[in-house]
Amino acid sequence: MEEKKQLLIKVLTKLMPYRNLAEGILALVESSFADERTMNGIVLLINQSIKTITNSKEKEKLEQGIELIKKIQQQENKDKKQENIEDLLSTI
Repeated sequence: MEEKKQLLIKVLTKLMPYRNLAEGILALVESSFADERTMNGIVLLINQSIKTITNSKEKEKLEQGIELIKKIQQQENKDKKQENIEDLLSTI
């Protein structure tokens, strides 16, 4: 989760000149209140905002950031599954 949080912070920092709410969302992500569910919601919010962007350069940058975050989520899911498997094996 920490890697995703750091990447989300980088993406939001780059968005600040283009998106008014990026600064407030960045403050939330940096706070201790941001959990996995909150960060997933923010990723969903960014995904939805991509649809409204008309500037192709901005849109491309956002899409690249979201792709990186998705890859991290997939890796985290793999890691969790592996941990669950190892836990199950240790009980045998």
